[in-house]
Amino acid sequence: MSNSIERKRMWKNALKNTLEQPKLDIEETLKYLDEYEIEKALREALESKKLKTKLEKRQRKLNKNFVWTPGKVEKLRDFNDKMWFRYKEAYDEVCRLKKEFDERLANGDKNYASYDIRTEFWYNCEDGLPEKEKQLWEDLCEESVFWGPEFAEMSGRPPLKSFEEAMMEFGHSWNEYPFNTPELDGICIHYFMHDIFNHNHTYSLEDLMKMKPENFSWQVNICLEHWGQSVR
Repeated sequence: MSNSIERKRMWKNALKNTLEQPKLDIEETLKYLDEYEIEKALREALESKKLKTKLEKRQRKLNKNFVWTPGKVEKLRDFNDKMWFRYKEAYDEVCRLKKEFDERLANGDKNYASYDIRTEFWYNCEDGLPEKEKQLWEDLCEESVFWGPEFAEMSGRPPLKSFEEAMMEFGHSWNEYPFNTPELDGICIHYFMHDIFNHNHTYSLEDLMKMKPENFSWQVNICLEHWGQSVR
C-alpha cells in the first residue's frame, strides 16, 4: 500500500471481516481508532480467532476419544445437579432486581423506564497447576464466558419464565452432543450444561471431569438507558 489512507482502509476491511460480533457497530468504533489501534485490534482479533479454533479442534478430538465409565457418569450427574443450583443463585438475583425495578417504575421513577439486566458466568482455573496445564486452563477460561437464557430483561417485556421452564423448556432434556449417549439415559441435562459443553466449543468432557461447580463465578451487569436531555 502506497499511503496511510489505503493501509487504514485495508485494516478496516480486514477487521470487519474478522470480528464476529454482529451486535457491534464496527464502523462507529473504527471512527475513533487510528491506524496503529486498528492494526492492534485486528491482531488481537486474529489471535483470539486462532485460539478459539485451536480449542474447538481440541474439544472435538477429546470428546471423540472419551469413554464413559460408571464413575464418570456419576461425576457428570453430580456436576449437572450442582450447576443447576449454581445457576439458580444468579437467576434468583435477576428476578429480585427485575421485581425491584418494576416496582420503582410503577411508583413513577422514570429512571427505570428502560433497563437491561444481564448475568455472565466464567470458570476460574485451579491454583498451583503446572505451567503448561495452567496456560491451557487460562486459555479455556479466557475464551469461555456464558450468558444465561432469560437474563436480558427490559421493561415492557413479558415476565421472566420460571427457573424450571428456562432450564428445561417444554420438559426438554438437553441430552444433545456431547451428552447424546446411552450411558446417560435417565439423566436430564439442563440448558446451562448444554451451553458450557456444546455451544461454547471450548470445554471438553475430559475437562468436565476435572472441573468443580464451586469454581464458577458470576456477576450481574445492569444498564439503565436514558433518552433525550434532562431539563431543569
